[in-house]
Amino acid sequence: MESAALPAPLTSLVGRDAEVRAAGRLLAAGHRLVSLVGPAGSGKTRLAVAVAAAATTPVWFADLTTMRTGGHTDRQDPAADAAGFVLDAFGAARRPDLDAVDTLAAAAGDAPALLLLDNCEHVAVPVAALAARLLTAAPALRLLVTGRQPLGLPEETEVSVAPLDDATALRLFETRMFERTGRPLPAAHRDGAAAICRALDGLPLAVELAAARAALLSVPEVHRLLTDRFRVLADAKAPGPEHHRTLRAALDWSYELLSPDKQALLRQLAVFQGGWSPAAAAVLPAHRPGLLDALAVRCLVDRHPAGRRGRMLQTVAAYAAARLAEVPAEEAAARDAHAAHHLDLAERAAAGIRGPDQRDLLRRITLEQDNLRAAMTWLSGRPGTGAADDLRLATALAPFQHFTGVYRQGRDWLSGALARRPGAPPAVRAAACSAAATLAMLDCDYPAAAGLAERALADAPSHDTQIRGRLLTLLGSVERERADYARSARFLREAITLYRAAGDAWGEGRAAQLAGGTAWLSGDLASAAALLDASLAAFRDLADDESVASTLTHLGAVAHFGGDQPSARRHLVEALDRFTELAFPEGIGWAQDLLGRVDLADDAVPSAAERLRASLAVHRRVGDRWRSASVLEAFAEARRRLGDPAHAAALLGAADVIRREIGAPTPACELPARRRTETALRAALPEVAFDRAYRFGERTAVDELLDLSGSAGHLALARP
Repeated sequence: MESAALPAPLTSLVGRDAEVRAAGRLLAAGHRLVSLVGPAGSGKTRLAVAVAAAATTPVWFADLTTMRTGGHTDRQDPAADAAGFVLDAFGAARRPDLDAVDTLAAAAGDAPALLLLDNCEHVAVPVAALAARLLTAAPALRLLVTGRQPLGLPEETEVSVAPLDDATALRLFETRMFERTGRPLPAAHRDGAAAICRALDGLPLAVELAAARAALLSVPEVHRLLTDRFRVLADAKAPGPEHHRTLRAALDWSYELLSPDKQALLRQLAVFQGGWSPAAAAVLPAHRPGLLDALAVRCLVDRHPAGRRGRMLQTVAAYAAARLAEVPAEEAAARDAHAAHHLDLAERAAAGIRGPDQRDLLRRITLEQDNLRAAMTWLSGRPGTGAADDLRLATALAPFQHFTGVYRQGRDWLSGALARRPGAPPAVRAAACSAAATLAMLDCDYPAAAGLAERALADAPSHDTQIRGRLLTLLGSVERERADYARSARFLREAITLYRAAGDAWGEGRAAQLAGGTAWLSGDLASAAALLDASLAAFRDLADDESVASTLTHLGAVAHFGGDQPSARRHLVEALDRFTELAFPEGIGWAQDLLGRVDLADDAVPSAAERLRASLAVHRRVGDRWRSASVLEAFAEARRRLGDPAHAAALLGAADVIRREIGAPTPACELPARRRTETALRAALPEVAFDRAYRFGERTAVDELLDLSGSAGHLALARP
């Protein structure tokens, strides 16, 4: 039998050199069955043709797309069924003295040859049976097979055909655009093209279809239209089977090969965003043991190398979501199960966040951010003013939004849920108001924080020490930042008494820590040190890393303002290390702020300026305007000492704008330094120059103001 011609490639092969060499080496080294396995649209056929074209022996090519099980010689013999289809594809005559498999083996002869069987996923069983017999009957024959799952034979060597990496996918896009238009991709459109490639997971079929569309429309227009990727990414005029011409057909082909139970699980996995843990997948109504592995074998889901987490390509997820939307009752059940699992996760994590598992819980919640956001969206749409799951989820996530510095998101979630659920149980509403008040205080919205805390105190059960203590410490914090130190201390002393009576060591330690903060900010360093030493001992016993780091930061401030810079630096460096390991932005910014002040006290002015600039960037990112104002004042002193008094005066103007906006004056312990800085600046600049620079700082965005350092800034601000 003469070799069957390979399909003639219409375009160049881009980005598959390593796979071509790997498969070729395997075949040349004596591996007689090599399977190219990958997801829909990954370019297995094009890759296999390139491998076969490089072969030095005759090649037979058979596309099995149209093969149907039981359609040929012997329905009881799957190997003969597949052999019959291959013989028909080659137009080879049957031998009456041999069955179809032996006829094919005889046709192969004794000379080395390569048989390429393309698109085998829908007929994997008969193709596996055929391959097993051919490997025995035709010793010189080698087999190259493509499919979305391996054949499962012991002799098989699998080569994974994964999506392209970002750089290679963009190169493929650019190449296809050039082949279509004769022009290179405009530099202004490279970022858009790269975003398209990422959204399409680097799947060659999808990237090529997108490039074809972009040649007709434009890169920005295709990027915009990707919300309906299955309608946009189709090329009805392209040669070959339909599942090589449209993205939807490629995935339909894979989906229709699944049994109903696997189809259901694939659909329901679409409710996950950013992947899933085994425990999360197990709550889906369609989950059964072994089904996830079956989908992974078929390249429809990815598995974490250690088996801990799964995910779908974005394109597969979009397809599964569209299929799930066709079955509304099933979608509701899957989303209910997903939301319930993540609500339980969030509440358990919130309960354990102040203990030895703190770091693991922070990593877990960070990993599940997209799923938690999806759960919040689903629960928010639930009817009924008395439903409380969205309120519970928003409350549970508030501590993590504090850790990650996304105060505004947390406030929005809580305020929305409180408005939607006026009939929620009083204890649930009290906890939500407490969480909302905490985030409002961190966001420097003191009237809102105080109002929410007072409302929550009215709703909180009298026996709920945890909520009442939290609200009292919150009110103490609000008054501390407003510089009403006496009122702050009264709230915090009441909280300490309440927690101590209840035997709540963590609550007492937290209230003592905050009371220590109030004391040093007011200038009472001795009282602050005693409160903070007790707080530190409690938190070390409780293995609460964040609270240990925060207490060390307070102790660093006490040492700094007391003139003991070596002790201050020791405490603050340890705190910064802990905050950095926890990835806690608020703490990192705060420790850098105080270390900058220690550097100023040690006359290490360039280092101080660098630390203060970094601190300001963090505080501005998380929205902490109270600390931003303090850092601007310290940074003004650094700029003054670096010989830029006009810029320093402008920084003071910017700080005062923030303080007026939030209603919080300069803390008592920082006020002497602030006054010394302003006095020195007025001595260094003519009155009109100081006033001009100060007013410039009041009306200029802080980001722009920070760029005006050095002599250029000095000249710009001091010019008459």
